[in-house]
Amino acid sequence: MSRRLLPALLVLALLPAPTLAKALPIVPDGYFTDWKKAGKPHTDPLGDAPDGRVDLGKMWLANDDDSLYLRFQVGRDTLLQETGSSGNQLRLLVDSDRKGGTGLPVEGIGAEIEYRFGERQLVFYDRDGNGVAASPGEGAVLGFPTHSSGVFEVRVQLPAPPKPGKRRRVRVVLIDEGGDRLPDGGAVNYRFPKKKRVDPVEPLSLDRPSPDSVRIVSLNVERSTLIARQELYRRLLRALDPDVIGFQELIGWSSAQVVSFMESALPRAAGGWSAQVVEDVVVASRFPIVAFAAIDANIVVHIDLPDALTPHDLVLFDAHPPCCTNDPGRDREVDHLMATWRDLLAESGPFPVDPMDAVTLVGDFNFVGFRRQFDTIVNGTFVDPANGPDFAPGRDNGSLAVATGRHTHRRIAYTWRNGPSSFTPGRLDFIFFSDDVASLEKSFVFDTASMPEELLDTLGLDAGDSLRISDHLPVVADLLFSRP
Repeated sequence: MSRRLLPALLVLALLPAPTLAKALPIVPDGYFTDWKKAGKPHTDPLGDAPDGRVDLGKMWLANDDDSLYLRFQVGRDTLLQETGSSGNQLRLLVDSDRKGGTGLPVEGIGAEIEYRFGERQLVFYDRDGNGVAASPGEGAVLGFPTHSSGVFEVRVQLPAPPKPGKRRRVRVVLIDEGGDRLPDGGAVNYRFPKKKRVDPVEPLSLDRPSPDSVRIVSLNVERSTLIARQELYRRLLRALDPDVIGFQELIGWSSAQVVSFMESALPRAAGGWSAQVVEDVVVASRFPIVAFAAIDANIVVHIDLPDALTPHDLVLFDAHPPCCTNDPGRDREVDHLMATWRDLLAESGPFPVDPMDAVTLVGDFNFVGFRRQFDTIVNGTFVDPANGPDFAPGRDNGSLAVATGRHTHRRIAYTWRNGPSSFTPGRLDFIFFSDDVASLEKSFVFDTASMPEELLDTLGLDAGDSLRISDHLPVVADLLFSRP
């Protein structure tokens, strides 16, 4: 071997090998099931972070045609968009052209994208290293789940692709300021696959899968915009065609006014609509609501489903716990919701139900804090032991199921967005259900911004209507209940 080649080969041997590229149809939602075919992860040694800090572990990379996806471990329960003891000082650097002489010269790369998760600061850099701050609320970077976790998935929209025929190559560094770094030195190199492309997203039809499906919708109407924009909401409801809908932030209407509006939007031939109101949460149903009760500022209703559909009735909770940093308030209200369901199952609740009736919990749950609140709903594990023993909310199935649908025309799953906000779009709205007596036929998030013009024309809607309606998007679940 030539002595001249030896130093060059030694240098190449020391450089990190390119991560195995995988073009995958990732839907960032915080559930990770679509990462099963991802390539081998890059692994950072555990235990090399200062006490109490994020301890970076494995990181997987994937891509579609215009975005880079990361899934990474942080070693402890962490709030991704907060600093402080439960948050982080993570900094993501992406060299989108793999040229050290362009972008921001930092950590051995030339970064075109810099995102500080805890500080919620996003900056794009031009070739000369000049930075332009951008609003995380516009969605160029997305991180899920929105609540705390030990594992996150992140989507980063990349600048324009390279010239035709050239493969995109990127370098990535993930660093906790003053703490751990992934990789420990250099950068993770990632080269997009040469031929593999992700298939175009398959649109989700708005049609019901079955004539026996019961369509349940949850929608936060953002400070009662429904009252001011009734005609727009009528068109929206005609497109969604719900059987049961849980509204949040609807203040100022009585049950009779809600019924009148629903009849004007979706007149029913037999029986009409019924509705119940507690504080700012409202349940409207085409089936009779035979009982209801307030739980803090939330509501639970007993809905009499037709015997021709199912022998079971439906117990539906509509929830709007406190937002933002009020974790104690969310802890308390979520505990009370599930304690009520436990008592109803034990036939000691606020009204009588059959212990085998179906249950759904819908609403804007504001899960932007600690994961324990999500676990309380799904697993029946109380935050405060004073609320009594834990239980199985799904009866023999143990946990409740989650309707994890994506947008109808995009591989995206957020339900709240606010362009000027420093917070990235997130999933705050949920539909939970008992999958022992109900099966999920379809679930989706409705956003006119991503819909084709011909569909919008058919629905009588415009691309910007979702933004005009609310900062939240409707979440839809079609459930099929057990038949006799």
